Amino acid sequence: MLDRDELNTAAMKIYERVAEPALEALKKANITASEVDQIELIGGGVRIPKVLEMLEAALERKDLSVHLNGDEAMCFGSAFIASNSSSSFKVKSILLTQHPEYDVQLRISPTNATDSISEEDQKAEGLEEADIIKYNQDLRLFDHTKDYMGKSKGLSMNYNKDMTL
Repeated sequence: MLDRDELNTAAMKIYERVAEPALEALKKANITASEVDQIELIGGGVRIPKVLEMLEAALERKDLSVHLNGDEAMCFGSAFIASNSSSSFKVKSILLTQHPEYDVQLRISPTNATDSISEEDQKAEGLEEADIIKYNQDLRLFDHTKDYMGKSKGLSMNYNKDMTL
C-alpha cells in the first residue's frame, strides 16, 4: 500500500514532465497561457491531483476546466481518426490538419550488404526495366510541408532478399 505522499515522491520525475506538452503547444502557437480563454483537460491524468497542481503552476492559471469525460473524448477522437483511414466505415471526414514537424522517411537496404545488386548489373544480366529491383532506396513517406497527421499511405515492396527497413 502507498499513501498519496509516497506516490507523489515516487512519481516526481514523471510529474516534472507533465506540463511540457502544454508549454510546447503554447510556444508553437506563439502565445502565452494568459492569452488563452479556456483550457479543457482530457485524459486519465486529470484524476490525479498532483497533475492538476503541476499544470496550474506551469500555466499560471487556476481555471483549468474538466467538463468533458476525458477518457471518452480521447476514445471518440481516436475512433474518428481511425474511421477516416478505413473504407469500411461511413462517417463524415474529420481530419487532423496539423502537419508533422519533420519529414517521415524510410531507408530500404539489404540486411546482408553483399546481397545488393546494382541496377546497372541487373540491366547487364538482361532484366527488363520493370523487373529491376532497387535494393538501396531512401523514400520520403510524408512531407512535413504538404502532408497532415491522420493521412495514410500504402507502399508495395517486392524483394527476393532479406531487407532492413
